[in-house]
Amino acid sequence: MRKISVFALAALFAACQSQSDNGAIFGAYATDDCVAFEEESMPMVSAKAAPMMRNSMATGGQLEDAVEQSVTDRKIIKNGSMTLVVDNLEQTRNDVVGLIEKHGGYVSNEQYSNWEHTSSYNLTVRIPCDKFDGFVAEVEAGKGKIESKSMYINDVTAEYIDLETRLNTKRSYLERYKQLLKSAKSVQEIVSIEDKIRMLEDEIDSTVGRLKYLTNQVDYSTLHLQIRHDDANFDPHHPDHGQGFWHRFSQSLSSGLRGLVDFAFFLVRIWPAWIIILLVLGVIRRAKRKNDD
Repeated sequence: MRKISVFALAALFAACQSQSDNGAIFGAYATDDCVAFEEESMPMVSAKAAPMMRNSMATGGQLEDAVEQSVTDRKIIKNGSMTLVVDNLEQTRNDVVGLIEKHGGYVSNEQYSNWEHTSSYNLTVRIPCDKFDGFVAEVEAGKGKIESKSMYINDVTAEYIDLETRLNTKRSYLERYKQLLKSAKSVQEIVSIEDKIRMLEDEIDSTVGRLKYLTNQVDYSTLHLQIRHDDANFDPHHPDHGQGFWHRFSQSLSSGLRGLVDFAFFLVRIWPAWIIILLVLGVIRRAKRKNDD
């Protein structure tokens, strides 16, 4: 009797274990925000595909652990801005470009401005992160006066690890759906799985793009550098430098002309009011004529 009870318990335990395995296949959710395997929304899985899915799910956590262990160095983005006032604008600009090439960087954007009493170059400089501090130090040690300087550091290590973890998880689920697609038996199952595959592929492309952007920002630091030359002989109160009587007189004439044009546009803009005024005047004239008659 005792032997029979032992066999009965063993059989019951095996049945419960089998149900638990099946529940793990259809009820397991991805920790990511894109995919959930649900018994109600997923197509039926063949007996051959089930062991493969269990193995894939068992390695999901291992993938995340491996990704976290792979990112041992910190991901730091360095950005800065600097204004350099110099006596010889062109020579300083050429010297800075030489320093950029020396440190393996490049100029991603350059703008030149020439005003009445000042001229400047505005450079967007990309320098390898490990050489960024040395480049800034050499610019400071060169000719010219540092008028302003700001440096910004952004630690994106946590975001980088999170994105790589999500990417590996999405790729794992994508491979799982592709295996399910091979065993799908109905058109409804095929359409449902293909929709999820397309959704996963879009999310993977977006995550890869963000990772590439962060990698570029980490690998190359950015410095917004303005090299400016001011005219030492400029006197703002001198008549020839724009603050004299005739200059102010011409500015006043221009301002008055602009005001007159604005007033004319205002009169045109209130044309409905003019129509109402004309109608009222017409009614008043008719009333006066009747009184005169």
